[in-house]
Amino acid sequence: MSSVTRAPGASAHKGRRQEPFSRVAPLLRAALLLGSGGGFLLASVLTLTQALRVVSGPWWTALAQAHGHVQVYGWAALFVIGVALHFLPRLRGAPLAVPRLVPWLLCAQVASLLLRICSQPLLVAQAPGGALWRLLLIASGPLECIALLGLPLLLFLTSRRGPALATRKAFAGVLPLIACAFGSLAIAGCVNLLNVLAATAGGGLVPAAGDDLNVTLGLLGFLVPMALAMSAQSLPMYAGLEAFPRPILRPLAGVYLTGLVLACVGTDSALPWSSVPRGIGLSLLGLVIVFFVVVFMRMMRARGRLPKRVSDLAPSPAAAAQTYQKQITREKSAYGPFVALVASAYLWAMLGGLLLLVDGGFIASGAEPLFSLDAMRHSLALGFITLLICGIAPRMIPGFSGGKIASARLVRATLWLGNGAALLRVGSLLVAPAASLLIVGGYSLPSLLFGLSGPLGLALVLCLTINLWPALRPPPSKEL
Repeated sequence: MSSVTRAPGASAHKGRRQEPFSRVAPLLRAALLLGSGGGFLLASVLTLTQALRVVSGPWWTALAQAHGHVQVYGWAALFVIGVALHFLPRLRGAPLAVPRLVPWLLCAQVASLLLRICSQPLLVAQAPGGALWRLLLIASGPLECIALLGLPLLLFLTSRRGPALATRKAFAGVLPLIACAFGSLAIAGCVNLLNVLAATAGGGLVPAAGDDLNVTLGLLGFLVPMALAMSAQSLPMYAGLEAFPRPILRPLAGVYLTGLVLACVGTDSALPWSSVPRGIGLSLLGLVIVFFVVVFMRMMRARGRLPKRVSDLAPSPAAAAQTYQKQITREKSAYGPFVALVASAYLWAMLGGLLLLVDGGFIASGAEPLFSLDAMRHSLALGFITLLICGIAPRMIPGFSGGKIASARLVRATLWLGNGAALLRVGSLLVAPAASLLIVGGYSLPSLLFGLSGPLGLALVLCLTINLWPALRPPPSKEL
């Protein structure tokens, strides 16, 4: 008897059609609006005020916490979830479970993030109406908890449907990473609820350990494994590459999950020897990321040559190779340098992985990290995740919706703006220890560069929003 059986109720759902793209398009639009009008706008305020030395009081720290939360769980997470809710049911061979809940869960998450942005800085700044700001901050916790528990539940129910997993090898290959990602998202919803309660019980600031755990779950627990899983499955298809070697996915996912658990346990500094599991966990996470990037970059180096799997099946390999070259030319004309954006994203992932390896080793030994952990976080969040979205979305979303992006030139603009913002942000953090030696006009050069990174990041997400908006509102007859 096979160890993998058909999921209960699979036959009942066999005839149901997949949900149209219009079901998830609101998540992508909300992500873009939260990014341009929330997370990246707040980043500009934070970086410029720090560069110009107008930072004053704990409101800046509260704004920084709200900004980080909106960037991870608003802009980036909602975009990734929107793509996942459309892509993963098709990969599973089953329609999305309970799709009517999607708009309600989206409303809960957006409302939670807006309440957090408005209430936390005002509560910390002791603005008039303190009781109201405290109440709104408390309300944001349950709303986000409902959303971040509900969205993974939809995908869990979907994964229980459809044909036997043994017949869906593509889905089974990335399932461990996806399970790690959405499990982390559900835990993050509960952690955020506790963080909000702790913040309102105090002066409005989330305790450092709780904030660190929340960022770790969102960035390293959800966004990075989802980026690796989606890249392994979809990047070869959209960029015309050889298939990712599936046999290594499961062991890599196991090592990654082990590292994530250790890193999360180590965020509680009250535990004895907490630095040891945290350092080992961060190093394991960095090791897996670096390994993934090496494999992806080797695959991308072969782009421009007809993939072997296609050549072997083609009646005329020479004609197939010529057709392949024409397809690459057409894609570059229609979608701009999206492959260059993806490649640059993986270079930033490589840097983030190396920083994790180095800092993890120092932390495990009981020493302070050699580099700022913020440099690692921004390398992965701004450099890897954001640039990967900017690269793959202009190519993928039109295929989902049947629409078109506004301009291939805007893809080129995001290439320069995104890498410029990441270079200024991460570079300034890496050279910050030498700030006293780099003074220009009475200002620290690293601080000035850090300040410029905010407006560049805002320009980046505005370009992406303008470019993707037409593709997110296609004629109903064209959407998939």
